[in-house]
Amino acid sequence: MEPHTADRDALSEQAARRALTGRTTAPVLPALRQLTKAELLCAAPPPARSTDAGAVLEALCEALRGCVRRRPGWLYAALPVGETLPVRVRPALLHAAVLDCLRRILCRGDAAVVECRRQGEGVLLCVRGGRGGGAVPPLWRRMAREGGGTAVSSAGPGFAAAAWLPCRPGLPMQKAPGSESLLGDRFSLPYVFLSEFCAGPDE
Repeated sequence: MEPHTADRDALSEQAARRALTGRTTAPVLPALRQLTKAELLCAAPPPARSTDAGAVLEALCEALRGCVRRRPGWLYAALPVGETLPVRVRPALLHAAVLDCLRRILCRGDAAVVECRRQGEGVLLCVRGGRGGGAVPPLWRRMAREGGGTAVSSAGPGFAAAAWLPCRPGLPMQKAPGSESLLGDRFSLPYVFLSEFCAGPDE
């Protein structure tokens, strides 16, 4: 059995029981968030396929604008248009790293900026807003290791975390999850990471 599988099965059963009895699944989500982070932080070989960082983040930001209960303009995304940015990082890890920063920003009530652009032979990914925590967040360190790049953070105002990841154009490309699939699944990463800030599916 894979590590954490029993814990995930138990949480799924708990969520299913709550849903069947008409209760909200929200109390299950904090434990699921911690489990998801633990799974993503586990050492693993780099994925065999590359991921289009721009497409992954475009779908994520579109989903967040559709589900997060915040005033218009709380999230600004500076993303590439018509340019493929292939990096060797799992889409779930990209999502989780950005969502972990956005959670901290939302907890303070600040606005957020997600930026992704080509820089040299790689991709620069940056999340700004509020105040950084000083040390590089663990999910960003894991993302940098998986993608063969570097990650930095700052305790200064207006900056949370950034990573530079080399482009991997020679690998097969995996399809990024679309915003509709993220919005339609109440256990997708946006809901798991930002549950108390989100309107769930069909709400």
